[in-house]
Amino acid sequence: MKSRNWFRLPGIFLGAMAGVVLTGTGAFAADRVVVSVFGGAIQAPINVKDLATFAETGKKTKTIAQAVGVSDVNPDTLRGLMTLELGVDVAQLANALYSRTGYTVADSIGEIVTTRSGYESDKALRAALILAAADDGRISFLEVLEAYPTSDMYIQVDKINDVVNRVEDLLENLQDLFN
Repeated sequence: MKSRNWFRLPGIFLGAMAGVVLTGTGAFAADRVVVSVFGGAIQAPINVKDLATFAETGKKTKTIAQAVGVSDVNPDTLRGLMTLELGVDVAQLANALYSRTGYTVADSIGEIVTTRSGYESDKALRAALILAAADDGRISFLEVLEAYPTSDMYIQVDKINDVVNRVEDLLENLQDLFN
């Protein structure tokens, strides 16, 4: 009997470590967004502070200006999406994100907004959304960055129109997620 229980120890240990890592505050917040074009052939990091300045004032660094140009998205639309705050109940948000529709949305956005390896991007996105809403019941793009569980968030800029369209669809269909 004892010999079978030792197989559970690694699972218990990994589960405990994941709990410690995922509940940490600020330790794994994204410090920068790495914009990527042409399937990752060209990458440029943008500090989250610079993105916050752009969102609030419209002031662009050279990299932000180039990323906005490549994305072919109106800068004011992008700024609006970055500062848009949604009030949400954390429990309802978590339930919605772990519903069939929520999985579909996270998977599709996770193809464009990724972790460095591209592995488990949908899970990182769901975790960041839930953690962003946990403190005040509101989420914005900048809060999601602050809660993202890795130091870098990768965004394929040449596909940012897809993200914008998917976010707009999500906002239009938000009520469906909560039902």
